[in-house]
Amino acid sequence: MKRTIAIGFAVLSLLAPLRAEAKKGFVDWAVKTYEQNNSYVLPATGQIEVAFSPNEGAENLVLKTIDSAKNEIKVLAYSFTSASIVDALIRAKKRGVNVALVADHRSNVNDHEEGKAKARAALSALVNAGCDVRTISAYPIHHDKIIIVDRQTVELGSYNYSAAAANRNSENVLVNWNNPKLAEIYLGHFERNQKQSAPFNTQY
Repeated sequence: MKRTIAIGFAVLSLLAPLRAEAKKGFVDWAVKTYEQNNSYVLPATGQIEVAFSPNEGAENLVLKTIDSAKNEIKVLAYSFTSASIVDALIRAKKRGVNVALVADHRSNVNDHEEGKAKARAALSALVNAGCDVRTISAYPIHHDKIIIVDRQTVELGSYNYSAAAANRNSENVLVNWNNPKLAEIYLGHFERNQKQSAPFNTQY
């Protein structure tokens, strides 16, 4: 009994600073649960949509997310070779959407292997269409696969933006529609990585 009471007081002591921060309006909708690892607790809202691959709707859900954009698309990518996703991003740019992408440098442009040629062509096509395209080498692997649309919707999961992910690999895609608080957290992550990246110079 004494041990239970002690644990209860310990939990309350941990929650007290979080409540104080919320009252101050520092973060009124997202609470950093542990300062040392910067995790967040967010309210569940919006609608969740999921799909899988191979050939179980994953690619279509990614394209649906891109096609829903009216103002802004932010992309973080590891492998980036999908022609259909490039086409969708270019369509978005042509209808006036601001498109920005940060992709892993090593897996896309670091050498002249045949596999990298598709990635360089994909990134070059986006640059030529007027998109803001950058690559990042600050980490051993930039393994993010995230699309943030209109500061409202977030697509994430294991799905690389590649034909292999669509047609051969076992992958998952999850979209949280209409959750601006979640989108804001992911935008912070995007902006951190974008600051550590460098512009990609078109090669075609």
